Amino acid sequence: MSTFTHEQYIQAVRALAVQRLNDEERAAALDAKLVYGAGSKATRGVTYFGCWKNGHEHAFAEICAFGEDSPVQVAGTTLHELAHVLAGPGAGHGKGWLAACKRLGLLFVRAGGTRYSPACFAPEIRQAIAALPKPTDGRPTPFGGLGPNGMPLQLKLRPCGAGVGVKGGKSRGAGSGSRLRKFTCGCGVIARVARDEFNATCSDCGMAFKRAEAEGRLAAATLHEVRQ
Repeated sequence: MSTFTHEQYIQAVRALAVQRLNDEERAAALDAKLVYGAGSKATRGVTYFGCWKNGHEHAFAEICAFGEDSPVQVAGTTLHELAHVLAGPGAGHGKGWLAACKRLGLLFVRAGGTRYSPACFAPEIRQAIAALPKPTDGRPTPFGGLGPNGMPLQLKLRPCGAGVGVKGGKSRGAGSGSRLRKFTCGCGVIARVARDEFNATCSDCGMAFKRAEAEGRLAAATLHEVRQ
């Protein structure tokens, strides 16, 4: 049985998405150097402009293995980074980037923290991606170490480098930041929610999420502060 690699997977996702573009946009998206690599331990993907040269300067987009959690997320991150290629340097996560995401078939996306699911893709892209073989060359080992119960700790992912504040990019929403409440489970997974109560159980360790003590003390002084 032949192996279908992550490298082949992201190239297949790009080939599907560029079919939605006009000739000029398709050429730009295909011109970018697209790779699957280790990347940062806390980033899903990154795009560098003018950092690959083969006759001329190309954009260089890396899909980061150590930020991976599922094939759907890898597909979403691939389109996220290709949207940066189309929007160009300095666009950040502003209107130009959001429009490029939509043209590529990526919907309901944010600068950072997007929970990628099939619903994040336009119907025809969703179906085409679902029909792709899943990578069979393995997957990265969690890089966060082990918690007290021996379960792998999850990485705290940072937003993409072209985040809020770059050329007006505000795709994480007005008021985003530290006002989210922090909850943790027994194996160290962190959840941030916009409520004082979070009745949920971690599917990895089976333990309920509990409010971080420091966050709880802070909430007493900011009881009326709510983030939608």
